[in-house]
Amino acid sequence: MAEIKNQSLKIEKSGDMFECASVSFDVYFTEREMSENIQFGIFMLLMERDEEFEKYHNSTNGVFSFSFSPFNLTNTGNHICWMANKSVQPNGANNLKISFENEVITQQEPCDQSKYRVYIFVMPEVLCGQAWTNEVCVNYK
Repeated sequence: MAEIKNQSLKIEKSGDMFECASVSFDVYFTEREMSENIQFGIFMLLMERDEEFEKYHNSTNGVFSFSFSPFNLTNTGNHICWMANKSVQPNGANNLKISFENEVITQQEPCDQSKYRVYIFVMPEVLCGQAWTNEVCVNYK
C-alpha cells in the first residue's frame, strides 16, 4: 500500500478571506505497485481545526478496509472544501514528490478559525466500485 510522508500545508489569505494553498508530500510505493505500475488517484480534503476537533476513524490496512468516517462532535461542519486531485503512477520509481502550488481553495470563504489541515487520500485504481441506487419512498398506511 502506498505510504504518504513529509506532508506540508501552507495557506495564503487576503484579509479575512482564503486565497490559495500549497500542499506537498512524498508518496512511497511497494514493490508490487511499482512492478505493476498501478495508477493512483490523489484527493485532498481541507479541514478546519476548532477547539473540539472532530474525531476520525480511518482504516489504512489495504484495499478492502479503506474508510474515512468523521464523527462530528461540534456540529459546526469542519469540512472547508475538496482541493485539486490528479492521477499518478510509479513508472519505475519507488517514490514521487507531489506538490499542488497555489490551489484556489474556495471563493469568498472567510477564515473564521486559526488552524487548518489537509487530509490526503492516495487511492489505487484497484479499489472496489461504488454507487448509489435510486431513492425509493414507500408510504406505509
